[in-house]
Amino acid sequence: MSKRNNFIWKGIQVICWLIFFGYCIQTGALIFNYVFSLFKPIATHNLHLGLDLSELYLKSKSIYTLVFALIVVISALKAYLFFVVLKLFKTLNITKPFSENVSGIITKITYYTLSIAIISIVAQEIVSQLSDKGYNVGIVERYWNDGGAYLLMTAILFAIAFIFKKGIELQNENDLTV
Repeated sequence: MSKRNNFIWKGIQVICWLIFFGYCIQTGALIFNYVFSLFKPIATHNLHLGLDLSELYLKSKSIYTLVFALIVVISALKAYLFFVVLKLFKTLNITKPFSENVSGIITKITYYTLSIAIISIVAQEIVSQLSDKGYNVGIVERYWNDGGAYLLMTAILFAIAFIFKKGIELQNENDLTV
């Protein structure tokens, strides 16, 4: 690998580490804020980066918990997705990239992106229904407004996983004929 490509490869890894740490911190902050808001309801006015669910908390604690659980689950899944991507960087051998381990990790990444997409779309629909019923959900959509992007990424990753499976077959066939 050339120095330029190696630099880009390392840069992508650093960016993935930063995103992973960011989502871990976000998930931890969200969990802490939820637990804290159960004991101090005044905290529902500014839960995380301006998120105000105080009206939702006063109307229904169970719906408040549902919305907050969706936020936490999506954030945690995104953190774990980037953890698996970092595992891919560690496993991937550039000189011989087609291996069962790499294919398995790419398939796992595909499933996690699909999970994030589905949960995001379901959460968006739930919050839309709550808004129609008069619940004020604030700016909660920003936690899952990228469900469509994750769905598109799932389709792309599915194609890449398929290519890797074919690559493994061709590589094994090539190894047998040599």
